[in-house]
Formats: sequence, C-alpha cells, structure tokens
Amino acid sequence: MSEATRRPDADTRALLQQIAARLTAERPQHPMRDSLVGALALTFATRRHGHGTARAAAAEERLLAHAPAVEKGWTRSRYAEALREAAGGAR
Repeated sequence: MSEATRRPDADTRALLQQIAARLTAERPQHPMRDSLVGALALTFATRRHGHGTARAAAAEERLLAHAPAVEKGWTRSRYAEALREAAGGAR
C-alpha cells in the first residue's frame, strides 16, 4: 500500500486541516497552484516542528505524500476541500 493510500497519521491530518483552513480563509476564490502546495507544506511543517529539524522534514514529506494533485481550474477553496478529504473527512 502506498503512502498516499494509507490514512495519514494524526500530525499529518492536523497539518492538512490547518492548511485547508488557511486556504479557505485567505483568497479562497483565487486559483490554486502546484507551487503553493510545496510552499505550504514546508511552512506548516516548519512552524510545527522547527526550522531545519528532521521532524519538520519528515512532516513535510508526509504532507506532500498525502496532498492531492491540483486539478486544472481548482480554486484555493476547492483544494481545501480535497485536503480535508485527504485528512480523513471534512471538519
């Protein structure tokens, strides 16, 4: 079973939900971009686990493994919905 098909751990679920909340709160109707996924994964993992730590790097990798691909035409709000689904359901 691949990393993306397994249910994320509690830390990853929490981070996915936090990123979804950010996307919903800030410019939800703007287009979602692939580059933003990586930037948010790095930012949220670093904030939670510290800059340059092994835990932050591992959290970033898990976030990227569970984050869905950005589909053409998706807004930040629509991508937030997909993140919530990836986290195990909407909250």
